[in-house]
Amino acid sequence: MKTKINALLTRSFCILSLCGFPVIPLHHAFAQSDQDLIEVARSVVSTDRKAVVVAAMELTETEANGFWPLYREYRAAMDKIIDERMKLVLNYAKLYPNVPDDQAKAMLDTYTSLEQKQVEQRNVYLKKFSDILPAAKALRFAQVETRLDLLVHLNLAARIPLTPIAQPK
Repeated sequence: MKTKINALLTRSFCILSLCGFPVIPLHHAFAQSDQDLIEVARSVVSTDRKAVVVAAMELTETEANGFWPLYREYRAAMDKIIDERMKLVLNYAKLYPNVPDDQAKAMLDTYTSLEQKQVEQRNVYLKKFSDILPAAKALRFAQVETRLDLLVHLNLAARIPLTPIAQPK
């Protein structure tokens, strides 16, 4: 089971990398719009994410009946936050490498706000999951989601260059 989950996590990471998420938007390599590229990447990630969750959770039929509708609701809430994060990344890409201080401050404010929103939303939904699942399975779900999010964040961080620091004159 552990090997199967690790294989699915590795596959998800590879697919993210192959999608160029978000390398393509940063370099505008194709004629497609940024939104089209985001939707393609989201579709691939969503499918693989669900496969990992299915493999990891080992839900009974009764548990699944309550879990999957809530999971779809949860992912929709998380996707809204991810959309905002992608807007931030695309805005950064348009400015890079010359990010004015006022825009850097605004981006930092947006970034911290999005991070806080994600934590708050996750906490709300984890409480809901713990109401419908045994405690061990609710904890497992939190762990699986955290690992998947870390893969996405790691991939994103590896592909976004650090903001250059202006050298004093």
